[in-house]
Amino acid sequence: MELEPFAPLEPGTYFIDPDLDPSTPLRVMYEVPFEGWSMWIGAAKFAGDGHVGVSITTVSNVVTHGCRDHAWTVPPVGSSVDDLATALADLAPFHVSSPPEDVSVYGYSGKYLELTVPKDQPFSDDGAFIGCEAGKLESWVAAIDTEPRDAFYGYSGPGYREEFWILDVDGTTRLVIAAERSLGSPPGDLAELSTILDSIRIEP
Repeated sequence: MELEPFAPLEPGTYFIDPDLDPSTPLRVMYEVPFEGWSMWIGAAKFAGDGHVGVSITTVSNVVTHGCRDHAWTVPPVGSSVDDLATALADLAPFHVSSPPEDVSVYGYSGKYLELTVPKDQPFSDDGAFIGCEAGKLESWVAAIDTEPRDAFYGYSGPGYREEFWILDVDGTTRLVIAAERSLGSPPGDLAELSTILDSIRIEP
């Protein structure tokens, strides 16, 4: 996070403090062994109008409605893995393409689910979601989102897909690892995304 947002990443090893709190010891290591990736709360690669990416963060809340109301929910999402998995699965207008299920990955247990932007979600030629607040879809509130109505809004169009691994790290941190991809992302970019995900190491 010391790099400028979306600055090019040189191939190599990186780590991130997912809760952005230097007083807590948790950090997550990962490899970006390819050219063309950029700084993000993980890493992202842009190609044309779409992108693939890995987000590594903590998530404290979700928006009220992904299209019509980007205010954070009140009361906020509870602190458990199940609370967040349920909130994401219930978030309109996203389609639950894989419902929450138990998972064990990276040495920790939690929940896995997958959300997709519906293919019939109205979308304009200039990249706006028609009828949505500010022309955007928004969803989860990460550690970097500090202003009211801030939330993840990287959705590039209908068919955009997110996989979530929501993990309980030693009962102290609810870690979220999300893999994002636009509809029609090149197979090579998806292979690179998979390699980065496979390289992740959690250091509590």
